[in-house]
Amino acid sequence: MRHINRSLVFLVGVFLIAMGIAISVRADLGTAPIASLPTVLSFATPVSVGTYVMTLNLLFVGLQALVLRRRFKLFQLIQIPVTVAFGLLVDLCMHLTSWLNPSSYLEQWAWITVSVVSLALGVFIEVQPRLTYLPGDGIVFAIYTVLQNIPYGTVKIVVDTIMVTLAVIASWVLLDGLYGVREGTLFSALTVGLVIRVISRIAEQVRKPRTEN
Repeated sequence: MRHINRSLVFLVGVFLIAMGIAISVRADLGTAPIASLPTVLSFATPVSVGTYVMTLNLLFVGLQALVLRRRFKLFQLIQIPVTVAFGLLVDLCMHLTSWLNPSSYLEQWAWITVSVVSLALGVFIEVQPRLTYLPGDGIVFAIYTVLQNIPYGTVKIVVDTIMVTLAVIASWVLLDGLYGVREGTLFSALTVGLVIRVISRIAEQVRKPRTEN
């Protein structure tokens, strides 16, 4: 029963991350770095955002195995079904947010802010059960594990920068302009981590009275 509860908590976190991605796509002000390339490719082809998210994350699982080699634990293959579920949830959330069509620049910023909160809350909840992680986080951790002299935050920034760069190149080549990567992308990159810290502090304050009692 405990494992079922932990799995449900993990899935709630993944759902909120998927919802954050969908809202950012609908806001049309640039998505979070990790979703920027799938979003651009979905704009350029008939394939859904969720399918590209799924494909990219499966690639990340393979890259983790290559980077970690013998240190890659077979248990982490659980990321494969998680990735499939994540891709399906992104497409579900895209359907659920099909009504979302901001009519002003201010409204776009409001929805980007909502997406950041959803992403941050989702990441916070996702790590609580300590089951596994989404492959986008997994590849960062794998590189950090191999290159321990480089801070985790630095590795995360480099990976995000690579994803955004690839998205920009794909956008110019396939769409002849810049789509899916805008000021909202930078905003997400800078604020999701900060919001996670705020949520963590609030959670600590909520837990303290229970611990003291």
